[in-house]
Amino acid sequence: PLLFFKGFHALATHRVAHALWTSGSEADAGAALMLQSRVSECFGVDIHPGASMGPGIMFDHATGVVVGGTAVLGSDIYVLHQVTLGATGKPMGGKKRHPTVGDRCTLGAGCTVLGDIEVGDGATVGAAAIVTRDVPADATVVGVNKLVEKKSLETEGDIDEFTWFYDI
Repeated sequence: PLLFFKGFHALATHRVAHALWTSGSEADAGAALMLQSRVSECFGVDIHPGASMGPGIMFDHATGVVVGGTAVLGSDIYVLHQVTLGATGKPMGGKKRHPTVGDRCTLGAGCTVLGDIEVGDGATVGAAAIVTRDVPADATVVGVNKLVEKKSLETEGDIDEFTWFYDI
């Protein structure tokens, strides 16, 4: 990882930029933004220095990952390429604009999570999903705000599994 994983490089640089960003001085904030810009240019990963990241985050492939300034990521999160943790574009009057992702979550390739919402612990956001509402813990979301739930149905001694989709 130290030599070849750009996701590791981007996250390590972000941790330095975040420390500079939170120090309070304008010069440090400028240096943090410079580091963010350079990482974005070199690796194609754009993580705002204000974003808060827990331990054990893995950016697999990393290209195209975008994390907004008020986003909060917990620990042990698996993030694939082209993931966006962004704002909705609506004026928030200085309030939190980006998502909070709980511990042990998986964010599939190309998924987009928008707004001040919470993705619960252990949740999975499927590839190319668009999420604009809170996701319960241990849930799976696919498509546009669709939760997946598996239910068993016994028919003459056999158990069949059916997948149900419903809006969140």
